[in-house]
Amino acid sequence: MIDLVLMSKEAQRHIIYNTEFKSYWKLFIILIMLETYGVWRNDSLFNIAINTVCNIKNNSTINSTYITLPINISVPEPWMSDCKGWAYEEKESLDLFIWEKDFYIQFLSIFTGIIVFITIVHMLMKLFKKFCDQNEVSLARVLKSFSLANMSLLFTLPMLVWGNSDTPPGTRLLHYLMVFLYSFIFFYNTFRVLYESPKIVTAIVLTISYCIKYLTTFHMTPFIRKITR
Repeated sequence: MIDLVLMSKEAQRHIIYNTEFKSYWKLFIILIMLETYGVWRNDSLFNIAINTVCNIKNNSTINSTYITLPINISVPEPWMSDCKGWAYEEKESLDLFIWEKDFYIQFLSIFTGIIVFITIVHMLMKLFKKFCDQNEVSLARVLKSFSLANMSLLFTLPMLVWGNSDTPPGTRLLHYLMVFLYSFIFFYNTFRVLYESPKIVTAIVLTISYCIKYLTTFHMTPFIRKITR
C-alpha cells in the first residue's frame, strides 16, 4: 500500500494485472460521489476555477472559492449563460429537497465528464497503439486502472472535513493544486503501466482528456438544471 501511495510502477502493475479485485466498480462510484460532494459544496479546484473565471461573487464564494486574478479573463459570449448556471442561489437551510436535487445534478454532470475522460483516453491510446502494434487493453482493466488512480481524490478530504468559511481562498487553492498535481502524476504513471505508452504521449493524452472532462462538466451542469426545472 505504501508503494502504491508513492506511485511505484511495480505496485501499480501488480494490482492491475495480478490481483482479483472485482469490486473496483464500487470504488469507482464512491470516488465519483466524493468528487461530486466537493463540487456540490462549492469546495474544489473546479469551483475555484469557475467562480474566478466566470466572476461569480456571492456569500458562498467571495471568502472561500473566489480568487482575484492580476489580469482580466473574458469568457466567450456563448458560455456566459453556462456561467450563470453555476451561480449558486442562496437557499434556506431547511430546503433539503433543492439541495438533494442539486447533488444528483452534480453527480450526473461529473459522471458524464468522467465517462468522456475515460473514453478520450482509451480512444487516443488505442489510436497510438495501432501504430505500435501493442497488446489490446480491455475496458474492464481501464476502469480498474481509473479507479486505482482516482484514489488520489482521498487527499481532498482534509480540506472538505476541516475547511470552513474562515479558510482563505489561497490556502484552498494551494491544497487543491497540490492534490491535482499528485492526481495527474498518479494517472500518468498508471496509464503508462496500462498502455505501455511513451512519456510525452501519455502526458499529452492526459492533458487533452482533463480539459475535455472539465469542459463537459462545465456545460452539463447548467444543461441538466435547465431540463429538470
